[in-house]
Amino acid sequence: MSNLYQTGTKSYNSRKSKVYAKGRLCKDESCNKTLSIYNRKEYCYTHTPISYGRNRGWKDPTLDL
Repeated sequence: MSNLYQTGTKSYNSRKSKVYAKGRLCKDESCNKTLSIYNRKEYCYTHTPISYGRNRGWKDPTLDL
């Protein structure tokens, strides 16, 4: 009977998460929420300005001034 399971060690080649400064506060003046060390933005979720990603196509960077 053959062995159905492969033996050995697993090696995970994933990158570490980028970490930002500890103790940062939301940039909104009326908010005192501390941001996560993994949040790269300057605002908390509630005060982040709305932005929409592009689903498809190419966007000319010179027109986005």
